[in-house]
Amino acid sequence: MKYEQYNTIDFIKDEYFIRWVKDPDEQSEKFWKMWIAKHPEKREEVMHARNMIADLGYKHDPKLSEHDYLEMFEGILKKSRQKSVKKPPLNAPVLSRALKVAAVVILALGSVFTLMKLKPEGKPPTITTVFVSKKSPVGQKIITWLDDGTKVHLNAGSDIRYAEKFSDSLRLIHLRGEAYFEVTRDTSRPFVVKTGKVKTTVLGTAFNVKAYPDENKIDVAVAEGKVKVENESSLTTTFQHTITQNQMASFDISNQLATKQEFDPNEVFAWTKGIIHFNGADINEIITTLERWYGVTFVVNRPLNLDKDFTITYENKPLTEILKGLSFAFDFRFEINDKIVTLN
Repeated sequence: MKYEQYNTIDFIKDEYFIRWVKDPDEQSEKFWKMWIAKHPEKREEVMHARNMIADLGYKHDPKLSEHDYLEMFEGILKKSRQKSVKKPPLNAPVLSRALKVAAVVILALGSVFTLMKLKPEGKPPTITTVFVSKKSPVGQKIITWLDDGTKVHLNAGSDIRYAEKFSDSLRLIHLRGEAYFEVTRDTSRPFVVKTGKVKTTVLGTAFNVKAYPDENKIDVAVAEGKVKVENESSLTTTFQHTITQNQMASFDISNQLATKQEFDPNEVFAWTKGIIHFNGADINEIITTLERWYGVTFVVNRPLNLDKDFTITYENKPLTEILKGLSFAFDFRFEINDKIVTLN
């Protein structure tokens, strides 16, 4: 039977699914995140099964009987049902089948499930939020998936931070640098990206946020759908813009002013396709971009013309070839030693 036809109990029975929950590796993480992204209608069942398995621990104990296994698993099922208020309770026949399935799977793996210690009745359990960080170092770009199926392209020198499990009402991401988000639609849980003083809120869309800490501007550009861009209410001047496809909101950090304008998608989203695009850039902007893109550090030993505007596109070009062209335009000589680029 294909995974598309699985229900919660089927996922609990599946050995590959269990190994992903209890002992994930790079391959299983990539597979299940991509699978959920392609089948968002199965997300609730997958997460329900995952949470049930996660509430159990593997510990070999041959003294426990099948009856013990069933009693322990029944407790977890009850706990899980209390958490999943949107799903109707399991009837007796279904519960019985689930318990038998669980026992067979556990015994086949040579392990048992042991219950987690619960707080005394009447006292709410302590909930600790576990945060996940994803970083794309300079010289690299990565693609990652969130547990809701959202796909994130991280540009060089960028990172995101978010709760391992989103809440029932919000999907919050903290970003430093630049990222392109392909958001899985979920009207009950808005997707919010925070970048310092600016907050971007969406339900389901594709958009780009550029907010490097060493730059004085934050840009939010929409590829499809609609987003709301606003700054923190604590600032002296507040703004709120709703932008749609091929519109961009730009926030100047120094004067706290925001503008809204049209943009060229081929320029703004070029980096997601391995393309560097400069449009009227000066040499400082070019150097900063090349440092992030290729993971190098520039040492400039001579004054360069800061007034010269440079407009060009490079597609998957080696750094040496780019520097040859720039050296003619800006009249410098260059030397590359390991990760140091010296301009003379």
